[in-house]
Amino acid sequence: MPPKLVEKKTGTVYPLSGRVVTVGSLKDCHIRLKGKKNEQFSAHLLFSKGSYLLQKLDAEMNIEINGAALDFEKKLEHGDQICFGNQQFSFQEFDSQTVLQEIGSHIGEPVVELIGSIVSLLNDKKEDLFNDLVSSISRLLHCDAARLVGEVSEGKMKTVAKYPQNSGLDRFSNRAIDWARESGKTVLSHDEEWDDDKSQNSLERNMIASVMCAPLFINDKVLGFLYLDRLKDNLPFSEKDRVFCDLLIPLFSEILSNFQEKRRQKETIERLQKVSLGASGNIIHECNEMFEIIEMAKKQARTDSCVLVTGETGTGKELMAKLIHEHSIRAGKNYKVINCGAIPENLIESELFGHEKGAFTGASQRRAGLFESADGGTVVLDEIGELPLQLQVKLLRVLQESEIVRVGGTETKRVDVRVVAITNKDLEEEVREKRFRQDLFFRLNVLSIHLPPLRERGADVVLLSEFFNNKYSLQFGIPVKTISVTAKNTLIAHQWPGNIRELENVLQKAILLSGDTRIEKEHLVFSTIQKSVQPQSQFGTLREARNSAEKKAIVNACTKSRGNVTLAARLLDIDRKWLMKKMQEFEIRADEFRV
Repeated sequence: MPPKLVEKKTGTVYPLSGRVVTVGSLKDCHIRLKGKKNEQFSAHLLFSKGSYLLQKLDAEMNIEINGAALDFEKKLEHGDQICFGNQQFSFQEFDSQTVLQEIGSHIGEPVVELIGSIVSLLNDKKEDLFNDLVSSISRLLHCDAARLVGEVSEGKMKTVAKYPQNSGLDRFSNRAIDWARESGKTVLSHDEEWDDDKSQNSLERNMIASVMCAPLFINDKVLGFLYLDRLKDNLPFSEKDRVFCDLLIPLFSEILSNFQEKRRQKETIERLQKVSLGASGNIIHECNEMFEIIEMAKKQARTDSCVLVTGETGTGKELMAKLIHEHSIRAGKNYKVINCGAIPENLIESELFGHEKGAFTGASQRRAGLFESADGGTVVLDEIGELPLQLQVKLLRVLQESEIVRVGGTETKRVDVRVVAITNKDLEEEVREKRFRQDLFFRLNVLSIHLPPLRERGADVVLLSEFFNNKYSLQFGIPVKTISVTAKNTLIAHQWPGNIRELENVLQKAILLSGDTRIEKEHLVFSTIQKSVQPQSQFGTLREARNSAEKKAIVNACTKSRGNVTLAARLLDIDRKWLMKKMQEFEIRADEFRV
């Protein structure tokens, strides 16, 4: 039924239909006002974007909505009280609850409850509403008991909802779930078929005469099962019941998928909140290799030697430099960063060592350089491989003698700094090509840390994706979105030439491109720039090389199988027990690869 205006005094009802409904004293107005001296239009109701807007046309006409004067226009909502001068009207439209109540008188209360539960779940996705949903479907199909379970991992189930709610888990037949898993479709079975089945005792104990169980799928992956049964004093399920159940399965699958994704997102947020970012220098990580690297960095931070941090662009090298500073004896003191590749060659010497007044055009006063201003603290030389050769000699003197000479000056000044150098270049190759001084390389490479590329960090891709999803959703002022399973698999499979920086960029775009509450595969826009991946490390022994190759192969197999150890063993063409032994040896956890 259409919305309407109801005049309070007379009870006259004015149904609203059409795009424009006129209000005024003219005879042909849809809603005619009384007591106007000059016949004219006073206002009109304009239907736009699914709602009616009340627009004021007569500036002298006093129009109020809920006691507030109308300046020009306002969107009307159910129950609004409107006054045109002395005439009062009420705006009324049917809300969903009213419609469901009316429909319920014709199609039955269980259907209404089912529709209401589905609407609430799709809007809110609250876990406690699953009990209402299962209760509704149980009453609709005249079940004595029902259970909705989600598959947490291989063979492990978690009860999401049950009917009656006070039923113990021994009330339900797990064997029926096994039947559905094995057949891959809805199974319907009656007590006369159980004579030779081992589950007979369990079914007989619960007085079950008929059972129906359906697997819930999303993209060929089992999410869980819907279990329904009837007792012996009830009519058995029919083929029509099974067909009706099949019609509901896609809906239950989507709802359960949304719930599980929401739960995973909540667990990820809680996991992120538990990550000690202060102790990890804001480096988000879960994989064992990053834990080992961070622990090694903390140990190296306690010394005062130079540290060389290497890794591809976007792997978080500057965050690692910050972590080293914060865990050193210089924590809390000066921390200065300079990008050696971003400053023109004729200015970088002044930036590093300072200059005297008149040293060059524009040097109107003495100025301290980076080393001098960071005295007592840490200096980070980002992109050290871009430093010109002539300045590499002066930097070497600072590292050896702990003293600098300003540009245009002759006086030496002692400085006390700890140097952390960062590069995405292979400095050994740069030395061989005579683009980098060998003596400076040895001086910088007293301690070294290599950060692995994102493609080798397993489940960290998903963890970082959730982190950026939460970060930018809050920054953009929109609800946190769900990343679908297919989108996560796509993120894991990508090679990430730009590493974490590229991932952050992709998630920002996806949040803005996805119009609803879900980020799908098609919302992920990757850069077309590809980069050849070169090995970054050399192995000293054959054992180390073999272990590294085996570990990399196992990580790749676990990534492809999404943490399914049996499937990973097949991909590697080895025995499952041998794979489990190797995974334990290399500290590889299967759950790191599950999304």
